[in-house]
Amino acid sequence: MENKEVKDLCLDLLKAESEEQVISILKKAGYWDNPNVWRLIGDREGNYSTIGNQQSRPEAAMTEKLINSIDARLMSECLAQGICPESEQAPQSIREAVARFFEGKKDWMDVGGTIKNWDNKRRREISEGITIAVTGEKRRPCVTITDMGEGQIPDAMHETFLSIDRANKLKIPFVQGKYNMGGTGVLRFCGKENLQLIITKRNPLIVKMMKEANSSTDCWGFTIIRRESPPAALKNSIYTYLSPVGANSNPRKGDALKFKSDSLPIFPDGNKAYVRECNWGSTIKMYNYDMKGFASHACMKSGLLYRLGTMLPEPALPIRVYECRDYRGHSGSFSTTLTGLTVRLEDNKAENLEEGFPDSVPFKVRGQEMIARIYAFKKNKAETYRTNEGVVFAINGQTHGTIPKTIFSRKKVKMGRLVNSLLIIIDCSNISYRAREILFMNSRDRLGGGDLRKELEEELERIIHDHHGLRELREKRKSQEIADRLDDARPLEEVLNDILKSSPSLSALFLSGSRLAKPFKQRGHGENGNQSNGSKEGQKQFCGKLHPSLFKFKKKKYGQLLRRDCEIGRRCRIAFETDVQNDYFKRSANAGRFMVEVLEGDWQEEDFNWSLTLHNGLANASIRVPDDAVIGDEITLQFTVEDDVTSDPFVNVAKLHLRSQTDRKGGNKNRKKRGGQGDTEELQNSGIKLPKIHRVREENWNSDFDRYSACKIVQDEDEQDESQDVYEFYVNVDNLYLKTDMKISKEDPRLIEDKFVYGNALVGLALIRHYREQEKKHSSEQDNGDELEHIWGREFTVEEYVEQTTKALAPFILPMIDNLGTLTEEPISSGGQTGDDE
Repeated sequence: MENKEVKDLCLDLLKAESEEQVISILKKAGYWDNPNVWRLIGDREGNYSTIGNQQSRPEAAMTEKLINSIDARLMSECLAQGICPESEQAPQSIREAVARFFEGKKDWMDVGGTIKNWDNKRRREISEGITIAVTGEKRRPCVTITDMGEGQIPDAMHETFLSIDRANKLKIPFVQGKYNMGGTGVLRFCGKENLQLIITKRNPLIVKMMKEANSSTDCWGFTIIRRESPPAALKNSIYTYLSPVGANSNPRKGDALKFKSDSLPIFPDGNKAYVRECNWGSTIKMYNYDMKGFASHACMKSGLLYRLGTMLPEPALPIRVYECRDYRGHSGSFSTTLTGLTVRLEDNKAENLEEGFPDSVPFKVRGQEMIARIYAFKKNKAETYRTNEGVVFAINGQTHGTIPKTIFSRKKVKMGRLVNSLLIIIDCSNISYRAREILFMNSRDRLGGGDLRKELEEELERIIHDHHGLRELREKRKSQEIADRLDDARPLEEVLNDILKSSPSLSALFLSGSRLAKPFKQRGHGENGNQSNGSKEGQKQFCGKLHPSLFKFKKKKYGQLLRRDCEIGRRCRIAFETDVQNDYFKRSANAGRFMVEVLEGDWQEEDFNWSLTLHNGLANASIRVPDDAVIGDEITLQFTVEDDVTSDPFVNVAKLHLRSQTDRKGGNKNRKKRGGQGDTEELQNSGIKLPKIHRVREENWNSDFDRYSACKIVQDEDEQDESQDVYEFYVNVDNLYLKTDMKISKEDPRLIEDKFVYGNALVGLALIRHYREQEKKHSSEQDNGDELEHIWGREFTVEEYVEQTTKALAPFILPMIDNLGTLTEEPISSGGQTGDDE
């Protein structure tokens, strides 16, 4: 074909909006049905085993494409300045690359290299260099990712875009991509034929600076990737790409098509996809991409923008998202800038987050230093920023794995009241490459298993459970609910107690706990339930300093040695007093550093897992001594706090005396079970306290209830015994089925309502117990910490378990109570038939 014909073919494929159109275009050109012009990706017959075993979700696979585009922009800027990316002159981190190439900063360590410090104009300007355009059908859209990156020489495409397992970026420190796999992860989500278009041209300045003279350096190259059914000798499909150049003399070994053109309209503008001309760069178009669950308007809450914001909580560069399908709207509603979850939250902190958040907690597990960024949302605000995620693990701003929000309802965490208001982002950028390989799968969309993950989750459970700000928020929410309560739940509990006592089996399971005299802790709150800083006045607002003027052991003079016992196998908690701001250890400028060193003892720093929470002048360090430590030994630890502004570090030394664990409930923790009761005593020791039950009427439904809702539960903590599960039950007494039965029945409506309330309470208790048993069983059988998966196809909390099950049972609760009790031996023995039927 002539140059113009090749260019027209490229543009026709770019503007095609379905795989059917692509196939028609290729058939007309004589390529689709000619096997000789299709070359194996990676020149490997077994390429399906690699390509088909990557990301498990379409948005995670698409994220890898965006990471490649960010890498390409950073590489382009580096090469265009004549710097070898693998040399010492090149940036040694992604953040340094952004600071040098996009901010013009050499001294970047404190405040440079993060887009959260850019204004909106700057973000918008830079984002036009990487764009996403959603086109075609609303249900089966196409997605095009375009960047002004380095681009590739057409003759070298088989070594870059179309290769597998090549170490193309392995020695480059300022890029994220490592495995040469991300480019193909999207293929399994591209329609039925798995079609993807690639168009690329090398940056001319790179060609000049790096002296890359080649016959095709001034050409655009393009190809189509497809999936072919298995040949006769193979069991798996194969992925191939269009490579007709030279294929007549060398079938299945040709090169991609290429043509000369000064520019191509590959970038979107407004709601038009292929308008803005560009002289170089790369375009990837994925036809009929699987976007179930987020195929609506790309810039809206339920669309692509928000889904990618979770996958890229803090991207190195901003990305512009364009909605180019047939939607109505004003000119500014079709595009917006993707800056990531953390930047969006920082920009709208006052509107969405509770006071004092986000908060940062540095911690260390197996020698690996990480920082937990805790976001506590105001009521009904979290769902705008996350779906089912509870904990997000990120490296250089990209999500590498998540733990669902069920973690907040775990028995050791007890933050069920805040389960729909929390999100934690763990910055794992500083962990070793070895630890990354252990903790994350190569696909970078899910966690691996093993001891590191297990200890990491245990550390997170403790951090969340003990966090002062979260505990105060939990109590604040609880006090607000109590203030709004319209009825006293004590009579309901007494009736429920009688019902449970009437059954020996239920009594054995549930009647181990007693009601607390005080339903919630009053310390740290004013008379009206308002949150305070825990001071004696309960009113004074804590105002921290930019840099600390003190950081010392609580109730000790600075420099005074702290001596204390430490039980092996349990955490040693050490409290510090300070006057610094809550974000001291995480902020982007002049952040503080907390270090733990062993001065005396036969141990290394990496043998100790630790974390540090800082909230309103109180810092709590939690230290876990190795389990194989020897009783009677002493370990001297030095705690150092410093930053780049404070002239002298704060140094505090503690001497820990190791001893065995004591049973904090009294008696020997290893005592044997009495009376041959089997598992009954164990169940009682970890029983569920009788719940407080509240009737909820329609005027108090808000967003938590509707006419089909039956029972919702909220988890609390028993401050006297953490092994006990404590819940408050909220039963919808304006449920549609209950109201219908009350209208038809001749019984006293109050009695019918009571039956509904008690029935839901009993079902709820049974569901809680079953959930906890399965959770414990699952935890013992699998050490990778995965949550329970149920029929909804995702992980969910015990609160959701009770809510959904009781909603399903709502039509049946009253009929079961009223009718099953009337059964006698006669109808049962006759198969349900009465004498009248004979």
